[in-house]
Amino acid sequence: MQPRLLARHVGNLLAIVGLAMLIPALYALLAGEDAAWWAFVASSALAVAAGAALRFRTPAEELHIRTAVGVVTLGWAAAAAVSALPFALSGATPHWADALFEAFAGVTATGATVITGLEAQPRAVLLWRSLLQWFGGMGIVVLFVSVFPRIGMGAIQLFRAEVPGRQPEKILPRLSETAKLLWGPYGGLTAAAAALLLLAGLEPFDAVNHALTAVSTGGFSTRSAGVAALNNPAAEVVLTLFMFLGATNFMLQYRLFRHDDWRAARRDAEFRLYAALALGGGLLIAMALWAGPGGGAPDGAGGAAAARTPPGEALRRGLFHSVSMLSTTGFAAADYTLWPGLAQAVLFLLMFSGGSAGSTAGGPKVVRVLLAAKHGWGEIQRVLHPRSVRMARMGDAPVPAPVFSAVAAFLFLYMLTWFVSIVALAALGVPFPDAAGAAISALGNIGPGFGAIGPAHTFAPFSSAAKVYLSLLMLVGRLEVLSVFVLFRPDFWDRRRHRRA
Repeated sequence: MQPRLLARHVGNLLAIVGLAMLIPALYALLAGEDAAWWAFVASSALAVAAGAALRFRTPAEELHIRTAVGVVTLGWAAAAAVSALPFALSGATPHWADALFEAFAGVTATGATVITGLEAQPRAVLLWRSLLQWFGGMGIVVLFVSVFPRIGMGAIQLFRAEVPGRQPEKILPRLSETAKLLWGPYGGLTAAAAALLLLAGLEPFDAVNHALTAVSTGGFSTRSAGVAALNNPAAEVVLTLFMFLGATNFMLQYRLFRHDDWRAARRDAEFRLYAALALGGGLLIAMALWAGPGGGAPDGAGGAAAARTPPGEALRRGLFHSVSMLSTTGFAAADYTLWPGLAQAVLFLLMFSGGSAGSTAGGPKVVRVLLAAKHGWGEIQRVLHPRSVRMARMGDAPVPAPVFSAVAAFLFLYMLTWFVSIVALAALGVPFPDAAGAAISALGNIGPGFGAIGPAHTFAPFSSAAKVYLSLLMLVGRLEVLSVFVLFRPDFWDRRRHRRA
């Protein structure tokens, strides 16, 4: 571990967060929101000062692997803590635990919130929530901006820690160029989403904020009732498209749009399964809504529908919520807790998948689900044909045994974290069904769930201790469990065993 170098890079990240606060500060100044302006200016000054203090007289040298992991984990936590300042100073949240929860939900692109009455909040605060998710969704690039100048190939460890799954493809010789390159399609998708939402009839502020949180698969809204309050079917179609793209591997999108290699999507096994899950889940939900009552009121706030949901509306709602849950965005255009049991079961199961590796989505990722399924099928075949020798493949490439071991280890730790979190939340006073839903929602970076944390509710009633625990759980899920757990190994902090690896 290189503690002084770790402090330097965390300081860089804090300074970047502080400078980002000037965006909502400028909006508050132009909108005449004086209290919000003061909160953002003061928070920005504190964040930049803290960043400068950590950078002071710190040597610039190449990151070692353990330091890189520390930068990812501790840097994310520090960024979230500093990002909470505007919520607390503006009065948007009554307690520091609430401010921390909102900030952690933002930087981890989780659609959970403790703020009630969003329409009454200063618009600068709402913009800050959306910007946090937008930066957090592609946070690896923000992080790389602060550490790239003096690191060599050690940067690959940051890439593995924050965008795990398949080995990162070398689009360009240097990861720094790759990171800069990915800002192009990310910003382009956001601009396109905002433009289409404007054409769909949303006012500019709503269009920009929902574009930011759809592409980042974050799920924050400017309305307390979420997308349901927009009451705009065309906007739902646009959001469905950009939630899907936000949870699609950005490396794949680069090949598709930059090199016109459209066959890459057909060759990509993960993308095929991801698209199949989104479409299949949407069709199952649509069938459940069309087959009987329980579609939920159009505004997501009333009782069950008195008759079958019309086919077109059922299909639109089914695809919207299937993509929303699979991509871990967490948008809700209706109160799905009022829907038939089949529809709710499909949504619950999609929470355990997540989007594609190399995307802004949370969750275990589709590629791990695919590899686990391939490994399970291989074991079944081995029982039937014990002497046969077969190697699973991803596309044209064989999958070595250590990859399956890594997937199994991750899924075990992921589920273990969920189980432990259920017990921890129950011990903190959360009823068991709500504890189970809140734990998987936070760990998968989704946001809303079922029961007391359904789309018509917030996390405000939870105790401060439960909110702090869920905040940390969001971080564990965002950094994919392993990079956080490794900090608890004693040898991780042992300088004598540290050899630049």
